[in-house]
Amino acid sequence: MRKATQIVVTVLTGALLLAAQAPHPPGVQAIEVKTPDGAILSFRPRSTTTVELKGTQRMPDASVTLKVESRPGFVEIDINRGAIKKLEPASRFGRDFLTYVLWTVSVDGAAMNVGEITFQAGRPQSINVTTPYQTFWMMVTAEPDYAVRDPSPVVVLVSQSQDKTTTSNKAHPVPGALSYYTNYTQYDTRPPESVSSAPFELRQAHKAVELASQAGILGRPSSEEEPLPGEARVRETFRLAQSFLDEAESEFQQQGASQRAIQFARTSAQIAENARALALGAVGGIQLRQLERDLARARAREQDASAERDRLEQEIARLRDRFKQLEAALDQERGRTRELEGQLLAWRERIGLMEEMLQSVRGQTARLGAERDKICEELRRQLASLGELTEQGGQLVLNLASDILFDFNRHDLRPTARERLAKLAVLRLMLFPDSPVRYVGHTDLVGEEDYNQWLSEQRALAVYRYFLQDQLAQTDEESEKQFLEERLRVVEELFEMNYNTARRQADQRQELLTLVSDSVVGMGMREPVVPEQGANEQNRRVSLLFPEPTAGALTSLCPAAPSSQ
Repeated sequence: MRKATQIVVTVLTGALLLAAQAPHPPGVQAIEVKTPDGAILSFRPRSTTTVELKGTQRMPDASVTLKVESRPGFVEIDINRGAIKKLEPASRFGRDFLTYVLWTVSVDGAAMNVGEITFQAGRPQSINVTTPYQTFWMMVTAEPDYAVRDPSPVVVLVSQSQDKTTTSNKAHPVPGALSYYTNYTQYDTRPPESVSSAPFELRQAHKAVELASQAGILGRPSSEEEPLPGEARVRETFRLAQSFLDEAESEFQQQGASQRAIQFARTSAQIAENARALALGAVGGIQLRQLERDLARARAREQDASAERDRLEQEIARLRDRFKQLEAALDQERGRTRELEGQLLAWRERIGLMEEMLQSVRGQTARLGAERDKICEELRRQLASLGELTEQGGQLVLNLASDILFDFNRHDLRPTARERLAKLAVLRLMLFPDSPVRYVGHTDLVGEEDYNQWLSEQRALAVYRYFLQDQLAQTDEESEKQFLEERLRVVEELFEMNYNTARRQADQRQELLTLVSDSVVGMGMREPVVPEQGANEQNRRVSLLFPEPTAGALTSLCPAAPSSQ
């Protein structure tokens, strides 16, 4: 019995150590900027106006006056040198901050780095930049380098309402909170150490490489596990950033602050920021794949702990039965009272030890369940971030964000749509690995009904074709590969039919559509989101219908509510 107890203690100790080492998944954070007169502005086409940025509580005396000119296809932002006032060096906010970056932030919180505000002889320099956004608000943040992909939480300037600004062609104010999303919130805010004599660009490159080396999978200790898909690309990108930094350092040591040293330093910072974004999952799918692996680990540990808990409960039940037998023997064998009392005491101590161990295992099970719930919540958020997620008729419906799929009167995917679809492909494999998905195409309320029916089918086929190609690249099973190749052949043939060909070969097209009717549906102009005639991106969409969840669960891996085990 003593040997068995020692084995149980060893198993439980190992389980607790593994749980303590389990990584917590990273995630995007929403940050709201609260300022009295901050405003989201929608700029009129082909107009010029003046916008003011005022300092937040971090730097209340700072201000920027800029000119905003809306041109066909983009908006130009011009800051004259004298219009930047009382903007102190970014190093005052901590060791990780070396410069300032101007951001344009869309209504839905997507921040775009449009340019660095630099200093020369202690004075901020003017910049002239552009943004593709038409409706946005602006902010200036303290950052480690010029090439950051996501903004820091240190917001020092925010665009203001034009109510108190004397200017023509005032923008249209859009109601809403000033909020944005970022993967980067952990920065060193301790006072900076002595300033290096190296060029400003070289110091930025050093900081970018330092932050990238600590990010995501780059900051994890080496493991004997098989590398994640895409991990080699992340590490190769980081090595490339380090090599450019070494080149910049060598050039600086030999030639001082030469143009070549600055060129290599800025290139190193840019590539290091790409590596940091890839390692944290800000771009690409590495974060989702890490979540998938962590979820599998958590489930395995939870199953092991549950099995150990059941074994301990059975052992305690057996010991309690034995304890009762000893009590009965004590009544029958009064002559052996002292011996039996000693045995009884020993059994009680063992039961107490086993009950303590059972309590510990129950606590471990609860913690593992909580960890799994956090991972599942992040997976739900990742799915919802790709579009509007609703439940209709017992099915989950994902309306893909309208601004990423198609141009007006087109059915070929925009280049920007592929990154979102790649992320969705990973989520689909994690959440619905063996379940069919229906792709439903829609069009604007413009043109003839027959043409829009053909266009909606082509759009649904475009998205379905992308997922078929992704599934085909992921499978090694021969029968599954043959099925996907046949499906892809039918879809490719349908997709290549233009409208005139589809009308001439209506019977042949209908036969082909019947072969994929379980996956592809065209709704034409029916079921619009915005029931108004004319072009509208919200109607120009593809909806994905996922199968009904089992017993209220998003997926078999993730229950609908946090675990109560």
